Amino acid sequence: MRRLVGMEIVDEDSANVNVHFLLDATTLSPEKILKRMSSIALGMFRDTLNTLTSGDKTVLQTMVNRDDEIDRQYFLLVRLIRSTMVDKKLAHALNLENIDILDYRIAANLLEAAGDTIVDLANSLTGLSLMPAEIKKIYDVAKEIEKIHEKSIEAFISHNRSLAIEAITLHRKYHKKISEIRSLLETKKQTSIDLFDIVYSFDRIARCWNDIADLVKPVYT
Repeated sequence: MRRLVGMEIVDEDSANVNVHFLLDATTLSPEKILKRMSSIALGMFRDTLNTLTSGDKTVLQTMVNRDDEIDRQYFLLVRLIRSTMVDKKLAHALNLENIDILDYRIAANLLEAAGDTIVDLANSLTGLSLMPAEIKKIYDVAKEIEKIHEKSIEAFISHNRSLAIEAITLHRKYHKKISEIRSLLETKKQTSIDLFDIVYSFDRIARCWNDIADLVKPVYT
């Protein structure tokens, strides 16, 4: 129940629990909910990335709880989206067309997946010791993911195709750099599987933001 925003228990006995959704859908905003999910995910990513240089891994223990909040917001957004699919008046009130409803559903799913991946990344980093040279290379490249995230979300919310193209271009540059690091690691015989998992996790996170930018449709005049 803690993961279900707006759901309250109204009656229960030894065998049944009745719940009721108390929030008014017309007072909700898919844009604000998505921004909330994005803000939490970006904060999780920054804190996880910074452990590579700070060496302080205590913050990694908070990732599961923060991801739970993303899941709560995801539930709320999906419920709102499903409501707009059956209630055209609500969709009109929220200024959502059919394609917007679909895009919000996909974007929310990508953010939820990013949160899960960051939790996996945090778990991988918890018991891993890396050489300073390896840390520097991975950190410098992974730091670029923040820009991809920020531009992708802003482009999606504002329907800015030019900004989306900037995010996609940044992702291509990032992907080229991370691929070079992966190829370099493959040439080393003693590279640990955990290190490959970390590089792969960063790649998955970046791909989530890139896919959100890719949802922004061209505007023809």
